[in-house]
Amino acid sequence: MHFLTTFFHLKILHFIKNYREMSGGPVLRNSKWKKGHASKNKTPRANHFFAIQILDCQIVEAVHNVHRTILEQEPELSSALVSPSTLHITLAVAHLSSPEDLVRANQVLEETVRVFSTSRLQTQQLDLHLAQVGHFDNKVIYASVKEESEGTEHLNHLSKSLRERCQTAVLITLIDGDRFTPHVTLLKLSKDPSLNRKGIKAVASHLYEKHVDCVFGRQVVESVQLLSMTDL
Repeated sequence: MHFLTTFFHLKILHFIKNYREMSGGPVLRNSKWKKGHASKNKTPRANHFFAIQILDCQIVEAVHNVHRTILEQEPELSSALVSPSTLHITLAVAHLSSPEDLVRANQVLEETVRVFSTSRLQTQQLDLHLAQVGHFDNKVIYASVKEESEGTEHLNHLSKSLRERCQTAVLITLIDGDRFTPHVTLLKLSKDPSLNRKGIKAVASHLYEKHVDCVFGRQVVESVQLLSMTDL
């Protein structure tokens, strides 16, 4: 029995548009693939990512509580919050430069999930437990995925397998290398560049300290998705 599924092609494109709309990003209905690649001296810009969506009601409610606490003290950070409807765990970030790349990326995702679900999970389900609030350089606030659990071990294996298959597929350029820190982003200052101009360059820990040891809940993984950071 397969506990992980993937959204393919038309469903992916549909979900990409919905994801952009839900996250408040601009939706360019008629945008097209840009021809050409980045110069040799520059790393290609990330434009897609493989992710697991967080849908558990308990986790979503806990995220709402963290957001509420932060906004009560610093309302200007509202534009930096990640919408609870788009919560996710990123497995890998990539640059896809053509529709052919997208097709190949879908194939890689399908192959990875098929092998993982039959050889690794077998009859188990993939459970992820989220607990505690952490940060990256005080600019990104996130919910941690508990490290000492079987689910996290499976998650690490899934991410590693996906990255290895992407690297084998020469059309797919991974942007984040081998780094993988499983987490769910709750707030990200880079979502609103105007915050930096206003002098908000970091998120003070006292804004969320009451939630540092929060137990967010448990997510049963039902799918792995390929999403766009821009629009197709």
